[in-house]
Amino acid sequence: MNIKFDFPGRRFVVTGSTSGIGRKITADLLEVGAVVLAIGRRSERLDELKERYGDKVVPAPLDVNNFEALKNVIENFAAEGKVHGSVHCAGTNKFTPLRAFNWKDAEEIIKTSLYAGVEMIRIISSKKITAEKGSHVLIASVAGIKGETGFTAYSAAKSAVIGAVRTMALELAIKDIRVNSITPGWIQTELTDRIDARYPGHIDTIRLEHPLGVGSVEDVSNLAMFLLSDEARWITGSNIIIDGGYSIK
Repeated sequence: MNIKFDFPGRRFVVTGSTSGIGRKITADLLEVGAVVLAIGRRSERLDELKERYGDKVVPAPLDVNNFEALKNVIENFAAEGKVHGSVHCAGTNKFTPLRAFNWKDAEEIIKTSLYAGVEMIRIISSKKITAEKGSHVLIASVAGIKGETGFTAYSAAKSAVIGAVRTMALELAIKDIRVNSITPGWIQTELTDRIDARYPGHIDTIRLEHPLGVGSVEDVSNLAMFLLSDEARWITGSNIIIDGGYSIK
């Protein structure tokens, strides 16, 4: 069976909508009829989405770590119709080796990946905001299950996302709300393109570590769309690894 997603009139919140995985998921939801509250820090990228998709996209240029602003934009969005789900793609990463560990950087990484995602779901899952049978997806990372040298804070944050998803899924099951995480390996994005340009040949090394090669934003978006759909109605509390075989080596 070929699954064709169709979300006419459904309303979703997506963070990290201005680049990489978040931008692709936002665009894919809009293409199949959803209305999206697109949250990101690059206002010009949000304007591009607005110009292309019109009233189907509600741009929200803000930092997800501003919880008061996050709450306000979600409540305003829900005033026009209840929210069917969300995808938390916002994240940041910095080099945090043990001998030069920076607690300020670590706090920002953990707050963005974990706390902001939890807060978003806490807000949306309230009775006045959530639609029936909601679905939420948080983007983790293979670093959270395998570890990456020099990235203690990022690995810890993404591992914590996976654990938090399991507990939130248990708590929200009584409301028929599902919560899952996606754990990607190396995904080709603007960021990875810049890394490759700076360190020629680096991507070739990465490819060798992924038996099926590096992934694309389309790969992750397809999985996110499935988890948001009714086709995944019996999946909750799961962490789905999509890494081309990287973590099994």
